[in-house]
This record gives sequence, structure tokens and C-alpha cells, in this order.
Amino acid sequence: MRRRLVDRRNDEGSVTVLTIGLIGVLLAAVVTVAAITHVQLQRARLAHVADETALAAADAIDLDAYYATGVGEGPATLDPDRLADEAREHFAASAARQGMPGAILTRASSPDGTTVEVSVALSTPVLFGADWLPGRVALTATASALATP
Repeated sequence: MRRRLVDRRNDEGSVTVLTIGLIGVLLAAVVTVAAITHVQLQRARLAHVADETALAAADAIDLDAYYATGVGEGPATLDPDRLADEAREHFAASAARQGMPGAILTRASSPDGTTVEVSVALSTPVLFGADWLPGRVALTATASALATP
């Protein structure tokens, strides 16, 4: 009987290629999860800034008109100029505190004189907050608050 020689050179390095491929897939999964987490955290921070700004702007009640009609007799009305000023001022402080220098206040208004509606926007890098990497996500948040004395 003749023995057949097995040519092992054909299988050599197969495990290395599979290992490198698996590491590449795992790294891609980790980077994807990190990018999604970063965007979700930025969205939550932006919503928090919008809520804070709406609550601060809701304090822009026209107190003279409120007290002139008698406390509790009429609805509290918002002064549009004071509302916008208060919203801008509080938004700048809140965005800086949350570490969102690129956030902008797009709208601060009162459709009915008693409710404040605030909209904010942010364009954030997708990955790790790195501006030099390609890809950005536009985030917006809207909040409302009822003005009560």
C-alpha cells in the first residue's frame, strides 16, 4: 500500500484570515453601537435644553396685567418680547452647561399667550463627536410649557 502525502500548505493561514475577518466585524459592530449611543445622548441633551428653555420662558408673564385683573381672575399672559429675551438668555446658559456649543434656538413663541413653545436644533457628528469624520445628524427638539404665576 502506498501512503498518500497530505499537502498541508493549502490549509495554512486559513484560521488567521477568519480571525482577522471576525475582528473586523466585531470592531464595526462596536463602532456602530458607539455612534448610535452618541447620537441618542445628544438627542436627550437637546431635549433637556429645550425643556429648560421653555420653562424659563414661561416665567415671562406680564405681571402688571396679571395683578391688574386680580390675582387668579384671568389667565396669565406672556409678554412676547420678554419671552424671547428670556428664552435666548436661558438657552445660551443651558446649551453651554450641557456641552452643546453648536445648538441653536430656532423658535420661541406663544401661540395663545399662555403657552410657550420652544424649538432647538443641533447638527452633531455621527461618530464620537469628531468633526473631522464624515457624517452629521440633524437633531431637533420641541418643548412647551404653560405659563402660570
